[in-house]
Amino acid sequence: MKYNYSTEVGRYLVIWITGALNKYIAEVKQEDPLYLKVEEEGPYAYLKGEDFIILEYESNQIQESQEAIQKLLKEHKDKSHPLLSGLKSLGVSDGKLHEILPDINEQQEIL
Repeated sequence: MKYNYSTEVGRYLVIWITGALNKYIAEVKQEDPLYLKVEEEGPYAYLKGEDFIILEYESNQIQESQEAIQKLLKEHKDKSHPLLSGLKSLGVSDGKLHEILPDINEQQEIL
């Protein structure tokens, strides 16, 4: 399977952060070299290459369509491993990491 996720500034990727157990939704802040953020401020606000591993399958899904995003979020929630993020662009306003859950109505755009 070929993965077609983009690392353009402003796109989202699903990553593992080195030394952490959870999966996170990160936003691309710089393309070359690649820098990501999972939080607006704090230790996950400026991640560089050795700080994370891009999860290709999930990153491809999160950039595909709203339907694919909802399916991905639901799969992770159902497995009790929801994706985490602290990005304002994902609706987090308190500066903390939160579970990013699927929309119950599946009508609202997530990303």
